[in-house]
Amino acid sequence: MEAKDVSGAMYTVAFLLTPEFSLVNVAAAIDMLRVANSLLEQPRFKWVIVSDTLISVASSSTVPLSADCKLSELGDFDLLLVCGSFKPHKYLKAETQRHLRRLARHGKCLGSMEAGVYHLARSGALDGHTVTAHYANLPVYVKMFPEVRFVHNVFTVSGKRVSCAGGLTSLDLMAHIVARECGEHIARRAANLLQAPWVRESNEVQSGLLALSGARVPQPVHDACRLMERTIAEPLGTAQIAKSLGLSRRQLDRQFVRVFRAPAADVYALIRLSRARKLLRSSTLGLSAVAEACGFEGYPGFARRYKAVFGCSPGRERSGPRGAGGRAFRLMPMFDLHPDQTMHDPEKLL
Repeated sequence: MEAKDVSGAMYTVAFLLTPEFSLVNVAAAIDMLRVANSLLEQPRFKWVIVSDTLISVASSSTVPLSADCKLSELGDFDLLLVCGSFKPHKYLKAETQRHLRRLARHGKCLGSMEAGVYHLARSGALDGHTVTAHYANLPVYVKMFPEVRFVHNVFTVSGKRVSCAGGLTSLDLMAHIVARECGEHIARRAANLLQAPWVRESNEVQSGLLALSGARVPQPVHDACRLMERTIAEPLGTAQIAKSLGLSRRQLDRQFVRVFRAPAADVYALIRLSRARKLLRSSTLGLSAVAEACGFEGYPGFARRYKAVFGCSPGRERSGPRGAGGRAFRLMPMFDLHPDQTMHDPEKLL
């Protein structure tokens, strides 16, 4: 990627904040732009904080940011990033949706950080695009927005749509933009100054898809779990998974038992059941549809296995108090662990 002439107009990034947005998303992104400016003879980047209605917007950590303007008052920009919370439906506003649709029709470059993708997807601005969402949201969003292609990448650029998974991936995304606008050497120097020398590329997959209670995971187990997560709807045989990793099924099982105290097939089932739990709590899919989406051939068998693990039937999971007394296990996929979504302390689920 060649360095560009940086003597032209400023590149403006607008951050549209919704209440309870993640502060680290915005701070990391702005700091990358700020440091890049400091390395240039003339500043190249400008940022503006935008709100749909509020003068000040409180983050999920209760730290507020003052808005420079309302979305309806926003002037010209190069990129608008929607910064959402883990409860995006709570702050979805019809007026904001209209503004986003209008900007999309006018060919503006739109993007999202973390759950901000929900707002863009609801507006229809992401239809036909490939986008990234935080892995905690992916299972639900895939079902809610079939017109959008969701991927596990740390960030994506799809035409005039950009997205990142949230957290420090916003720094990765901004480094990509800095490299595109000013050259890779500026992006690398800025990242080094921010103590982030290993900035990730867009084709890298989000890390931390599994919570392993601090266990050191052998690479074959790590790779097998990744493959299991990608084949939830159409499960593979554990022998097939082992073969793809150059192992026998017995060798793979031995490694899984050392990490999880359970063979690979049991871990695979828990991953699928945890995806089902996520769908039951966060979507309106029918019970049989949930079973099918998670690779179970019929509802009765799915219901039995679900109750054995989580202590309640799938129907009760959706409609009432959470069950207790299910089988104890050490594995829990991270996409079912965000406290704002599960209403549980993640540590208590491990």
